[in-house]
Amino acid sequence: MGEKLEQQLKEVGSKLETPPSTKDGLVKLLKQAATCLSELNQSPPASILEAMQPFLNAIVQPVLLKHQDKDVKLLVATCICEITRITAPEAPYSDDVLKDIFQLIVGTFSGLKDTGGPSFGRRVVILETLAKYRSCVVMLDLECDELVNEMYSTFFAVASDDHPESVLSSMQTIMIVLLEESEDIQEDLLVILLSALGRNKNDTARRLAMNVIEQCAGKLEAGIKQFLVSSMSGDSRPGHSHIDYHEVIYDVYRCSPQILSGVVPYLTGELLTDQLDTRLKAVGLVGDLFAVPGSANNEQFHSVFSEFLKRLTDRIVAVRMSVLEHVKSCLLTDPSRADAPQILTALCDRLLDFDENVRKQVVAVICDVACHALNSIPVETVKLVAERLRDKSVLVKRYTMERLADIFRGCCLRNFNGSINQNEFEWIPGKILRCLYDKDFGSDTIESVLCGSLFPTGFSVKDRVRHWVRIFSGFDRIEMKALEKILEQKQRLQQEMQRYLSLRQMHQDGDAPEIQKKILFCFRVMSRSFAEPAKAEENFLILDQLKDANVWKILMNLLDSNTSFDQAFTGRDDLLKILGAKHRLYDFLSTLSMKCSYLLFNKEHVKEILLEVAAQKSSANAQFMQSCMDILGILARFSPLLLGGTEEELVNLLKEENEIIKEGILHVLAKAGGTIREQLAATSSSVDLLLERLCLEGSRRQAKYAVHALAAITKDDGLKSLSVLYKRLVDMLEEKTHLPAVLQSLGCIAQTAMPVFETRESEIEEFIKSKILRCSNKIRNDTKACWDDRSELCLLKIYGIKTLVKSYLPVKDAHIRPGIDDLLGILKSMLSYGEMSEDIESSSVDKAHLRLASAKAVLRLSRQWDHKIPVDVFHLTLRTPEISFPQAKKLFLSKVHQYVKDRLLDAKYACAFLFGITESKSPEFEEEKQNLADIIQMHHQMKARQISVQSDANSFATYPEYIIPYLVHTFAHHSCPDIDECKDVKAFELVYCRLYFIVSMLIHKDEDVKSEASNKESISVIISIFRSIKCSEDIVDAAKSKNSHAICDLGLSITKRLSRMEDNSQGVFSSVSLPSTLYKPYEKKEGDDSLVSSLLTEFCFALASSFYRIIFFSN
Repeated sequence: MGEKLEQQLKEVGSKLETPPSTKDGLVKLLKQAATCLSELNQSPPASILEAMQPFLNAIVQPVLLKHQDKDVKLLVATCICEITRITAPEAPYSDDVLKDIFQLIVGTFSGLKDTGGPSFGRRVVILETLAKYRSCVVMLDLECDELVNEMYSTFFAVASDDHPESVLSSMQTIMIVLLEESEDIQEDLLVILLSALGRNKNDTARRLAMNVIEQCAGKLEAGIKQFLVSSMSGDSRPGHSHIDYHEVIYDVYRCSPQILSGVVPYLTGELLTDQLDTRLKAVGLVGDLFAVPGSANNEQFHSVFSEFLKRLTDRIVAVRMSVLEHVKSCLLTDPSRADAPQILTALCDRLLDFDENVRKQVVAVICDVACHALNSIPVETVKLVAERLRDKSVLVKRYTMERLADIFRGCCLRNFNGSINQNEFEWIPGKILRCLYDKDFGSDTIESVLCGSLFPTGFSVKDRVRHWVRIFSGFDRIEMKALEKILEQKQRLQQEMQRYLSLRQMHQDGDAPEIQKKILFCFRVMSRSFAEPAKAEENFLILDQLKDANVWKILMNLLDSNTSFDQAFTGRDDLLKILGAKHRLYDFLSTLSMKCSYLLFNKEHVKEILLEVAAQKSSANAQFMQSCMDILGILARFSPLLLGGTEEELVNLLKEENEIIKEGILHVLAKAGGTIREQLAATSSSVDLLLERLCLEGSRRQAKYAVHALAAITKDDGLKSLSVLYKRLVDMLEEKTHLPAVLQSLGCIAQTAMPVFETRESEIEEFIKSKILRCSNKIRNDTKACWDDRSELCLLKIYGIKTLVKSYLPVKDAHIRPGIDDLLGILKSMLSYGEMSEDIESSSVDKAHLRLASAKAVLRLSRQWDHKIPVDVFHLTLRTPEISFPQAKKLFLSKVHQYVKDRLLDAKYACAFLFGITESKSPEFEEEKQNLADIIQMHHQMKARQISVQSDANSFATYPEYIIPYLVHTFAHHSCPDIDECKDVKAFELVYCRLYFIVSMLIHKDEDVKSEASNKESISVIISIFRSIKCSEDIVDAAKSKNSHAICDLGLSITKRLSRMEDNSQGVFSSVSLPSTLYKPYEKKEGDDSLVSSLLTEFCFALASSFYRIIFFSN
């Protein structure tokens, strides 16, 4: 075999000395040579080398090395490559010849681009041989710098994803070897290498260059640093302008970040430069750098990252927005990165950015990350985002609501899949519900979110109920009220829509003008449920003209409480498809169909809730049991039809021993009993007996609901059953057993069945007065009395008062009830002494509880009997916060706030907040101040609405400032020393403080949104009221008029100071009609020109000067 190979080599060498004249002949000969050479191993025997020698000499003839045909050139290169392999490590040729050889070899690499060509394999062999045997190093010895540059350029030009990994690996090896063996890295070569970097470049070439840089970081660091510093300093050569140095930094950071340590100061400088374009580009670059996985651990870049985050406060919005976008990429790439807390802190600070688009983008970033990895965002951070629901920008508010719904929906899915176990985001629906009270939202928006966005599509009713139970467990009173308001509005619209559909059918049967009027009235009523009533009414008129029977059939089905959730969902979709998205009624019917439907809660929900009750009972989870009962109670009140078909389950639950379940079912029967009355009677005949027993022996709350349930489930409004019960209750009074429940039941019967109550009313009143209210309790040492130490007798007295109060608040015809004066006399004594009379003994705790209970009784009575409440009782009620126990103040002011906000109480009772003022730095003070501000703001809004529809804009009774006459009157009678007798200015300090407080709040009710015009209006009204009081006389005690006038002088001085008015300024001030129960026009008498003595003048000046900067009210 060896001899034959030697012979072939000799023959080929001999023939090649005089190359064939034809291409085919030459190609054939070269292929034969290449085949022979490929069969030889490295360092063959001497005889082989001797046989090769003629070929070695012939192959490097100029005619072959510089042949013009590409196929010939490739075969020549192949043969020479094999020769260098065989003879390695010895160079087989002279330097000059080797230069020509490498020129030839490098030239063949351009053909690597054609991966499908017939010559690709030979080129790969040449490449791999050059890499394997490191022959390329010889190029450095020969100083073939230009050729090396050409080879680098060729590799980057031809590198492709189509190449086998071995090809790219060989290219990489050659490039690395050349760099490692170089004494100095030529600038031109470095430029070629860096030119391949960048996200807009050939990805394979870019990856190849990055791999080379990573492997040769030590060799390249100095050159790359010099290049980047020159570029960033503006000193780069003109020929380098095609290289984007930001892209170079990005790619170098990804492969060898340590190279960039010297560039950090320059990068920081770009972040701080005044040139906006440069700063924006630097932000983009640094943001991209820190989105690279693992970047958070790069300590040498911490200073850059810190400055990058500071750009969130950049004065230019575009820069802040860019930082936000890149911060999002960072967190999405690695939500649990080490610097995530630092990033989130910086983001939270920008939730209060002055630009609405920035605030919106911050919400987007946090919510995007939360949706991507829920556990990566702390709950407290999401709660800060939720505060943007109160943003002054409608854009931000609406967007925040959408994104919070996205987070909750994601939470539901993760709970469903078991990826998270904690219900940390169940508070989100409550926050969304609170937006109902925001003028920029409305029930349309809120209900749309609750029905369509809150839960994942396809979520089962069972899963929805499971979440609703947890949601309800976290609702506060405001959130519950908001849901009730939505359901109440929904109920009203459903009822009116059913009435309209009936009228429409009648109208089609006969064109009666009277029916048409009723239809128009229905439209007017229903339109009030929409954000834009006028537009909704117009849309109803257009809807009435639709002839498609399918539309009306679907609407009827949606209004049917028996329609399943899936049927309602599908029906609504079908309705909108019938119209098409371009139809002018599309949006309107989308909202209307949602409001008409039972998508929010339906019968399937009720059945699942009842099953959930059983499940929570077995697990003894009282919180969730209560939540189930709360949902059933609210549905029974506003959607009683949904309880149909559950009568048997309700009765069985009523028999349960569990108090939560029993009380909840009683509430349901009290609200929905009238709707399910017949089915309930058919299901069980013992319901009446169960309810009666609870009226007699249950808890007070159970007794309350049981009485109302009895009235609801019987045809005669409970008169017969309540008459029998009433007799037993009155008889039980003397036995004094179960008195709390008995007194509760009697009070509820008075409210629901007054004819029954009146038959033995005198017996009940006498028992309460003589056997309860007039009883004394032995006083124990109560120097260390605690608020919770009230006695059992005190509780009975409170229950007795409540029963008497309820007897004057019947459901019907309360105003014709006689004898209210006697009850008000009892309440006056209670407010004055803490007992029915001064000689009754009891502890200070009991007296405080009874004063509080009596004050709350006055609040309740004022709904129907405000005109009957004497001024002295009103004054005593306002002074309830002065009770020595802080718990009493908190409970009373909370009740005032609640009743006024619910429009159940006149705003004049808000004066009570002024009597509760204590230490201004306490949390209680801030809460009370906020509650008073809520009341003032609400009445400003009410005033604006009333003025817009009234011609008499000077009707000051609608103004929140109208509480001032009541406040001045109370101060004059109870807080202000006699102006003629008191000589100490300090004695008036408390009056001044309280007056300053209320005037400042009325003038500066909302600094963020209040206009200058409305501010001036408030000042004008306040001054008009004070001046009107000065021109009036106290109708209760004329001697107190001087005090009132002095207080008004103080008020005027305070108002002028706060509004920065000149003492002699003249404004347009109207006369105000004051409350006729407090004031009458003052009749000037001779010698009465100066009601206010010189002391008062000195007093007003001293107070206004010395108290103006009182720290107490600096907030």
